[in-house]
Amino acid sequence: MAARVPRVSNRPRRRERPAPAQAALIHGRNAVLEAARAGKVVKVFQASGLGHDPRLDELARLAPIEVVPPDRLDAIAAGVHQGVAAELKPRRAWTLKELLDTSPTLLVALDGIMDPQNLGAILRSAEVAGANGAILPEHRSAPLSPAAVKASSGASELLRIAHVSGIPSAIAEVKRAGIWCAALDIRGETPAWEFDLTQPVCVVVGSEGEGVHRLVRERCDVRLRLPVAGHISSFNASAAAAAILYEVARQRTSSSASRP
Repeated sequence: MAARVPRVSNRPRRRERPAPAQAALIHGRNAVLEAARAGKVVKVFQASGLGHDPRLDELARLAPIEVVPPDRLDAIAAGVHQGVAAELKPRRAWTLKELLDTSPTLLVALDGIMDPQNLGAILRSAEVAGANGAILPEHRSAPLSPAAVKASSGASELLRIAHVSGIPSAIAEVKRAGIWCAALDIRGETPAWEFDLTQPVCVVVGSEGEGVHRLVRERCDVRLRLPVAGHISSFNASAAAAAILYEVARQRTSSSASRP
């Protein structure tokens, strides 16, 4: 008996469409408002029954509002959402080369920041201090989650953020672009106020436990320390970043004021 030959269809196979990417969501009134001001918001979800807040009035002028029951908002946005969440437009993915091509004068690089609250707080301080961008590793870093975005008060939607495979190689590339790399280090040899932070600089901040990793410290041009007078040996990572970024702003403001 002859073997059956399977029928071969001449119809082209239908390609399966990839599942659509899940929309990025953030929550918190300040974070959502800053994202809306930056033109990054697609739609705002607002819980019904909220009292008057000028921020909500401004949001209504900047983005479409969908009023939802509070329990639905609880399901949409985990955490303390303050009655507001938002769907964002896709965030631009910057490469390090693209970021350096913007001729930045102040960058922050985060080495092993695993806590989303610290990540968000550092990005907030960087944006307030006038940083042109941030460098984050693809691994050993907290993600830009809704919690991190909320902690940043929306600064994560305003800063150019480049993700890199590793901070050590990124430091080498930043230095080749003519930017000084300064690591925050409790054992640093140079007090922060003794280094010229008016020149283009990348401030490298490490985790609270390990600090900046050894290879990163070795590749940086200088290791800066902050004064510690109490019994606790070091600052919180985000507090240390805020202090050094304030010193950058102080020096640059003083330098501008002294020019004729």
